[in-house]
Amino acid sequence: MNTKNYEPDPEKVAQAAARSKTRAEEYLKDPEKSKRLLDEAMKKANNKERFKGPLGDLWRNLQTLFRLLKAYFNKQYTDIAWGSIVVVVGAIIYFVSPIDLMPDWFPVSGLIDDAAVLMFVIAQIRADLELFSHWETEKKYGNSTEIIDIDLNKENQERK
Repeated sequence: MNTKNYEPDPEKVAQAAARSKTRAEEYLKDPEKSKRLLDEAMKKANNKERFKGPLGDLWRNLQTLFRLLKAYFNKQYTDIAWGSIVVVVGAIIYFVSPIDLMPDWFPVSGLIDDAAVLMFVIAQIRADLELFSHWETEKKYGNSTEIIDIDLNKENQERK
């Protein structure tokens, strides 16, 4: 018996992402609803085994999407185009939804379509994710391009 692995149709993935965008705008108008969505997505991700191998990048990008949304909802990071944030929320809605191209209760294949939509969206907003990651790094470690001017002669004179 030949079994064929399930692979989502790229056109259907794009259509699913577009449908989620409309719902995403509704969520973005309600900050509390948006925060509940993010909490639900983070719970779902934590209940799943971490992706390994080739899907490891997807797992890291999903975690970055979560941090991006959290910072956006908390008004810490708002330097992102409206269209990009709508696409991110749409992808998260799709990820959380148990009914999509392939329902989540189907083992393995139920997550393949979620992964396909997430990869599609991540590819669309790659530059935004890189800017956000750079912002996170600067926030955590400070701006490494700052010049610190120290007068060593003055310090040596104070030691004498």
